[in-house]
Order: sequence, then structure tokens, then C-alpha cells
Amino acid sequence: MLRYIIRRLLQMVLAFFGTTLIVYYMMFQASGDPIQALAGEKPVNEAVRAKLTAEYHLDEPFLVRYWYYVKGLLTGDLGNSLSGGRPIAEVLAERWPTTANLALYAFIFVVILGVGAGVIAGIRRGGIFDNTTLLLTLVVIGIPSFVLGLTLQLGLGVKAGIFPVTYMEERDGQFGLILPGFILGSLALATAVRLTRTSVAENLRADYVRTAKAKGLAKRRITIVHVLRNSLIPVVTFLGIEIGNLMGGAIITEGIFNVQGVGFELKKAIDIEDGPMVVSIVSILVVIYLLANLLVDILYAVLDPRIRYE
Repeated sequence: MLRYIIRRLLQMVLAFFGTTLIVYYMMFQASGDPIQALAGEKPVNEAVRAKLTAEYHLDEPFLVRYWYYVKGLLTGDLGNSLSGGRPIAEVLAERWPTTANLALYAFIFVVILGVGAGVIAGIRRGGIFDNTTLLLTLVVIGIPSFVLGLTLQLGLGVKAGIFPVTYMEERDGQFGLILPGFILGSLALATAVRLTRTSVAENLRADYVRTAKAKGLAKRRITIVHVLRNSLIPVVTFLGIEIGNLMGGAIITEGIFNVQGVGFELKKAIDIEDGPMVVSIVSILVVIYLLANLLVDILYAVLDPRIRYE
């Protein structure tokens, strides 16, 4: 198991350098003027140009600049925002807890409602619950998240008054993140239902299930010990990838409900053309994706011990 984890860690390191190199190249090297790329379409005077050149080592060779970029990313020295001049790490430290809480609510909805409903639908394949669930998931998948968000915001917030229309941490606390969390996880929830349902239904028809029944094992034991364990392997892969997707996808949900997290900050940075802030957030999201995939690989080895020897 230890060798398996070490091998995956080495692969993650290579993936980290590969993806961050692409991000850095697209931001600072693909355009003819990296300083103008940082500032967007705003005019750059000589003082600002000199400041950015020194701060991002733009007078150095490309690989040297990339090394400074990776070093800053690993040590938390992300430079300063073009708007306001605050350290980017300080701004993100204020925003991450809100986005993490929002993503946690979304993930809980996906695991409890999505996987739970998928298991029930797979066991009762062809029944009323299964058909109703499939219909609802098709509706959710077919509706863009911002449309669903605005609709529920109007229905449950404005008309019913159950949830706050816009989020204010001091006023709403954790309760105010429930509806945005559901919206953020809605697409993943619907996909998890269908994926889990298909996986459970296929495993229930597998040869090892018929063998277990022939041996006289209880149906509950067969379902929980054998079917669910094998069915969760593709679901775990999906959930691991969704951790990164929920962090990155928060930009739409946070904008709708005025949740001032990292997604809100990223949207604002794009609107005001704050290049350093954009590239810092994107780079950190890359790291989150890599860590999520490492977690998936480890859980794979736990669910199926054969994988660690491949």
C-alpha cells in the first residue's frame, strides 16, 4: 500500500509541474506582452510596468520566472492584487472558508441524496421510485444551473421566504448556505443518482450475486457487503473529481446568491481584469484537482485491493 501511495504521489508531482507550466505559459508567455496580459486592456504606465516586471521577474528567462511562480505558489507568496494592492494570499485566506463550506454542503447533498437515491433506484429498478428519480434527474441535468438557481431563489426565497435571497454571513450563518449548496451540487447530484443506479443494477445481475444467493446468504448482506462495495468504485471516481468541480463551479452559484467566496472573487477579478488574482486562483484550483485525484486513487485501493498491485 505504501509503495502504491508513493507511486501516486510521484505521478501527482509530475502532473503538478505539467499543469502549472501550462497555466503559467498561457498567462505570461503566450501573449506578446506578459505585463499587458496581467493588466488586461487597461493602459499600463511606466511605473506600473516597472513594478510588475520586478514583482513577477519578467526580465528573467522563462524557466527562471516559472520557478519563482512555483515557489510562490508552494509558499503562499502569490503577489499582490492589481486592484487595491492587497496580498492575494490574504484575500484568498478570507474567501476560502466560505467556498469550502458551500462546497461541503453541496458534497453532502450529492453523497446523501444522490448516492442514496441511486442505491434505492438500482435495487428497485423499474419501480415507481426508479422511474420518478430518472425523470427528475433528466430535468435537473437539462436545466442550466443558473436557471435552476434563479428559479429556486425566486420560489423558495422571494415568494416562500424560507431561504435568504442573498447571503450575508453575519445575518444568515450556515443556514444561508443550504440553498446555494444545493444549487451548486444539483448537477453532480443528478449524475450521481444515475451513475449509482446503473452500477448497482449491473452488480445485482452479476454472477457472484447469484452464487451468494445459492449459498444462502441473506439479501441484505449480499447488497451491503458485496454489491455496494463493487458498485461504489465508479461512484468514488466521480465524487473525487467533483470535489474540484464544486470548488471551480462555485463562481456561478456565488454570483447568484452574493456569496463572497473564491468564485465570487474570481468573477470580480475577471471583470476588473486583475490578472495576478485570476492566475493565482486558477493555479490553486489545479492543486485541488490533483489532491482530489490522489484521494480517489487511495480510496480505489481500499475498495479494490487488486488495484494497488497493478
